[in-house]
Amino acid sequence: MRHLLIFILFLFAVERSNGQGHWLIGPTIGPHVSSSYIEHTIYRVNLFSRPIKGFHGGLMVQYFPETYKGSMKTGLRMSINFTEKGWDQEYLDTLNILQTVRTEMDYLNIPIESIFYFGSQKSKAYLLMGVYIDFLLRYDVPKDPQDKSEKTDFWTFDPERDKSFAYGGKCGLGYQRKMGIGQLSLEAYITYGFSNIMFTIDRSADIPDMSNHWDTGLSLSYLIPFRKGVFN
Repeated sequence: MRHLLIFILFLFAVERSNGQGHWLIGPTIGPHVSSSYIEHTIYRVNLFSRPIKGFHGGLMVQYFPETYKGSMKTGLRMSINFTEKGWDQEYLDTLNILQTVRTEMDYLNIPIESIFYFGSQKSKAYLLMGVYIDFLLRYDVPKDPQDKSEKTDFWTFDPERDKSFAYGGKCGLGYQRKMGIGQLSLEAYITYGFSNIMFTIDRSADIPDMSNHWDTGLSLSYLIPFRKGVFN
């Protein structure tokens, strides 16, 4: 968590060094697929996590510096999103039939990202890199299946044991173009959780000590200026 805070402060320090700039705000929505990486550093975990479809949407604030000198420029943005995450867990029951159970977890997601872009105020291609924090809003988890094979583990989110707060990293590629009074953006991204879903302090226990959310998808945003002088 300390490294996450240092990285956020670094992003703000970089952008403040650019002086005054242009501010935009607007909605962002999109589809994605998400899953989890569940493993143990000592024991083998006998399960398969498969991705599921989800949706994310929210409000984004974006900043671009006033100056457009140089080949590559930087910007900064922050969003507040509703994000669906989860995974399908496959296991073999006693009849050796493949079964699937689903874990669903909805989060309030707050990403903070630096944008590295080429282009002008009218159109730009960009690379984004950043971090995010998640606050759990809702969960829907299956009970431990009674008919699973004794050789197959079953692990999912346990609200009495596990974490309702998470953080991770994000990167992606996108394109933004002026459309009407605002800017239309389309991007592809991927995130990976640096924190574990499941809580364990003893690696000798059979609870997986690696349990990380990941998701990848598309985002469509339309941002309009909320300060004077955004467009020349």
